[in-house]
Amino acid sequence: MHCFNHHDREAVGSCKACAKGLCPECLVDLETGLSCKGPHEEIVKSYAAILSFNSRTIAGAPKNFYLPAIFTAVMGSLFMWYGYSQYNGIQNILFAMGAVFFIYACVLFVRTRAIYSGNRA
Repeated sequence: MHCFNHHDREAVGSCKACAKGLCPECLVDLETGLSCKGPHEEIVKSYAAILSFNSRTIAGAPKNFYLPAIFTAVMGSLFMWYGYSQYNGIQNILFAMGAVFFIYACVLFVRTRAIYSGNRA
């Protein structure tokens, strides 16, 4: 492959933003990727920033995905407790709603755990 700007020179790399082949005179090594001198340096830097942010977000995702299951379990427990204590038994709508929320929280927890334990292998 030849340099996009200098057709008589061999390309040593390609710009991460535009994928043009470049010779050593036309490219800049930004430690996170190669870029055309000038026009695409900021774009390649922003790509690196986006990738870094996404890596940190994905690393924290398994912890954050358990929060909805925990919240739903707590709310279900509160509904069941309130329905049982205020209406003397489990045969009322509040207790039933709480039980549905609690069961859903258990299913959500098990599914989330299965998804993230599969990604770790």
